[in-house]
Order: sequence, then C-alpha cells, then structure tokens
Amino acid sequence: MSQLWPNHISYWRKRAGMSQDDLAAAIDPPTTKGTISQYESGKREPSQKRLIAIAEALGRSAGELLDGPQDAAPDRPEGAMPVTAIPHLGEVPAGPWQDAVRKSHHFIPAPEPGMPASAYALTVTGGSMDRLVRDGATIIVDPEDHDAYDKGLYVVRNPDGEFTFKQYRDNPARLVPCSSDPSHKTIPITDRRFEVVGAVIKIIYDPHQAAIALD
Repeated sequence: MSQLWPNHISYWRKRAGMSQDDLAAAIDPPTTKGTISQYESGKREPSQKRLIAIAEALGRSAGELLDGPQDAAPDRPEGAMPVTAIPHLGEVPAGPWQDAVRKSHHFIPAPEPGMPASAYALTVTGGSMDRLVRDGATIIVDPEDHDAYDKGLYVVRNPDGEFTFKQYRDNPARLVPCSSDPSHKTIPITDRRFEVVGAVIKIIYDPHQAAIALD
C-alpha cells in the first residue's frame, strides 16, 4: 500500500520501547491507537502541531520522523544530504498579483544543512516563471531575508495584500517574469510600495528528491 506521506514514526516508537497505545497517551493532547496506526501507515497525515507533539513524545525532531536514521533507510544513496521537515503553507502565483498564500498543516522534506529554522514551502501556480520554476513545483522561502538584490528570486506582496513570485531587477526596480510566454509582463514597482515576504532559497521539483539550492 502506498503512503500518502513518508515517515518513520513506527521506527522511532519501537526504538523508544513504546506501543501505539503508549505513544497515543504520551502526546499532548492524547489521541488513540487507531490514529497512531494511520499516521504510521501513511493513510493519514498529522497536522504541524500534532507532528511536533509526536516528535517530542519520542524525543526526536520532526525531521527524524520524516527521514529516519541512516540504518532505517538503507536505500539512501551514499553521500545524500540529511533532510528536515518544513511546513508547506499553500500556493503562490507565478503570474499576476493574487491573494494566494494559504496556510495548511502539511510538511515536506527538504535538505537540512543551512536550512533556516523559519523556512517554509510554497507551491508555484502559473507559468510566468516557467524558465526557472514550472507550474506545480515547490519553492522554499527564507522569511528572514527581506533584502532584494538584482536577479534574486522573491515572494513579494503589494499594498493590497496580494502575493506573487518573481525575479527582482534593478534600474529601474521591477519584478520580471522568467517565461517562455511573451504575454507575461514586467511589473513596475518604482511607483508603488511593495514588501519582500522572503527570498526563494531552493526549488524542489519533486518533494521526495533533493532541492536545488539558489545560494
């Protein structure tokens, strides 16, 4: 049976000498053995809060619940990066301004070395960045990086609270599409305020494969 989401909860629970009943009772708030069984089988995905609670009850990190230790994943290619779990918050348009960042309770694995603790993931919708990021790919955003540099990739918000994902260019300041479709137009920002929500630091084309670093 295929899993809806990959995890190693069962491995760490058994390493801790706990039954499913024990783990269900140990997390805050408590749950049932059946719920733990569904989490372990991948039939059901826990919320961000519940995943963290399970990790705390097992004395592990959320990343370890997703990726597991080396001896629990013998098929990992030699030299592959360890991963951590980061929250996936919804979608961001690679197109016109849209109010499209939606919070969710979903995690994805991402390479761990150098990953900011506050990083989160967004799914790209639209084709205005298809030369770099295709529709449906995932970007990882560093919300602590608000400095826009020429040719950098950013998620930005306009004064109306709408979001978009574009490349920033200087002289004049503007947001440009990286598109194979000439109908996608540059967004001038010299005459209006905008906010850099965060810098795009990685692109993930498959959430179960390594991300492409942009730094």
